[in-house]
Order: sequence, then structure tokens, then C-alpha cells
Amino acid sequence: MPKGKKDPAFRTKPQLALELVEAALATGVPFRAVVADCAYGDNVTFEAGLWAAGLPYVVSLKPSKGTWAPAGAAHTPEDAARQLRWDGPTNPGDWTAVERRFRDGHTETWWAADLTFSGYGPQRLVRLVVATTDPVSLPAISTWYLATNLPRPRSPRATDSAHVPADLEEVVRLYGLRNWVEQGDTQVKHELGWADFMVRSDRAIRRHWQLICCAFSSATRFA
Repeated sequence: MPKGKKDPAFRTKPQLALELVEAALATGVPFRAVVADCAYGDNVTFEAGLWAAGLPYVVSLKPSKGTWAPAGAAHTPEDAARQLRWDGPTNPGDWTAVERRFRDGHTETWWAADLTFSGYGPQRLVRLVVATTDPVSLPAISTWYLATNLPRPRSPRATDSAHVPADLEEVVRLYGLRNWVEQGDTQVKHELGWADFMVRSDRAIRRHWQLICCAFSSATRFA
């Protein structure tokens, strides 16, 4: 753009995402919820846009997303998760087993719980759900902190919410669908190098992509 980020037509990723959601609604695309990673979930403008439009969503938050709280209280979603009681798979305490089914047919048992943290809570307008493969270590690669406005089943909000309630397994399932977008996006950015261009014009970007695809196709054919 002629003026870069100061150009009137410039849009941030969250702004573009909201425009895509609006376009999907305009064309009648059905969906259970909008899902997005922490780059969008931690963006106040993006979440506010979904809320203003009355759209159901499940978005990720960073485990270190901080808030003011008394010294002994949780200051981050991870702190709140570590305060949950866990005595092992046979006595999970505050955790609930959820089954994740993958495309190849195999299943994995994850553990999930509703957190009460900052303005989030199982009976509040926005819930905060933690899902993990290990409630003890909360591994970064397989632990999610999910904000959602889908009400908890059989809660007071479930009776007056415009959105269909979602239990813990459903919230985890919905966010898991986002990984398919990430998989294709990662392959395009890394294997095809679509993110490795230093150009500005639309035509130059498209030419770069075409050359990369031609080179990749040739390398695959003759490998």
C-alpha cells in the first residue's frame, strides 16, 4: 500500500478475520462457532467484534495472560489450572476426561475443566476452559486455554443464551478443528515458502507464489 500501515485501506489480521466472518455470514455459510488461536483470542478488538455480532466462539488465550489479583490468587490461566485438584486418572478431582477422535481413527484421552479466573467462570457470560494431556505438568505443546461464550449445559445461562450449550468435550472438539487450518497454513508458509517475499504490490506477490509453486512441482516430479 502506498502509505504502508498508515494507508486508509490497511487492516490488521484481527480486522481481516472479522471481515471474513462477515463475508461468511453474508453467503450463508453455516458454522457451530468461530475458532481462533491466541493471536486473535488475546486481541480485545477481535473478541469484542464477535461479541457485538452475537456470534458463538471458542478462542485460545496465552497461558501467561495476566490479571490483577490478591497475592495468593491466580494471576494467569495457567496459575488457575494448577490450583485444580488432581489425584490421578481414577480420581480426577476437578478434571473431566474428554475423548478426542482424530482423522486416522485413533482416539486420545485429554482432561478438561472450567476455570474461575478474572472475569471468566462456568456460570458467567464467557467461560475459560483448560484442556490438556497431563493435568500435572500442563505441557505447553498439548495444553489449551480456551475462552468461549457457549454456555455450560444445565447452567442458568443455558436457558436464556442464543447459543447452543457446549460441554467440555464439545468445546475441546471445536477448538481441535482449528488445527486443520493451521496444518495447511504451515505447509504453505514453510514448505512452499509463501511467507518469504519482500514485495509490496499484489502482482509481485502473486508472481512470487506462482514461481514457488512451479519450482516445488518440478522438484517433486524429478525427485
